[in-house]
Amino acid sequence: MSVIEIVGGAILLVASLVIVFLTLMQHTHGQGLSGAINGSVGGANNARLTPADQMLAKVTRIAGVVFFVVAILACLFAGRLAG
Repeated sequence: MSVIEIVGGAILLVASLVIVFLTLMQHTHGQGLSGAINGSVGGANNARLTPADQMLAKVTRIAGVVFFVVAILACLFAGRLAG
């Protein structure tokens, strides 16, 4: 295993744990599990969210972007190392 693979795996692990933790911290505003899974029009309205909820949503989006970028880079590097 190269250093890049170890660092990439650690970043993926941390990003996934952050996403899970931040998702659990967010409020669904009484919509239950169906609101969390399916989403809703009210949940997308940032005017109804508290500043803390807005910050959690923003950090969750950033962690999601980091996760996917690192996952794509890991696939690219794994393809180059194998080929």
